[in-house]
Amino acid sequence: MELIILYEPWTDLQLLANSIQGKGKQVKGYLLGQKLVETYLVQKIMIVPEEQLFSPERFILTESQGKLEILGIFSFGQETEIKKKMKQPLFCEKIALIISEGTKSGLKISSSLLKFDHRFYFTRPDRLLLEVEGGNA
Repeated sequence: MELIILYEPWTDLQLLANSIQGKGKQVKGYLLGQKLVETYLVQKIMIVPEEQLFSPERFILTESQGKLEILGIFSFGQETEIKKKMKQPLFCEKIALIISEGTKSGLKISSSLLKFDHRFYFTRPDRLLLEVEGGNA
């Protein structure tokens, strides 16, 4: 399985990281895009208030309003809490993208895919690809 984050959502995540850096804010939201066979293609992000993030009503409303599906959740920090709350049927086969402050080189990214086989468990994608330049319009 591959996780590909396109230029626009990656830039948005970087801007969010810079805006909350050092402020202790825990921004979370949905990764929106398309699942193509074994590839998760992230095309947009959507910030969601924490109290609505795991709500089935918010999940269904978000997916019904657009052409993109919810591929997973992103969060700045709080990996244990996010993964614990994701362990429900609604988020099976969804990505958990945890972003934290890295070294001078930028952000540290951890990605996992929630699966179910008699129990919920997380597995790592084979590859995580970031589009670092915008395409020609």
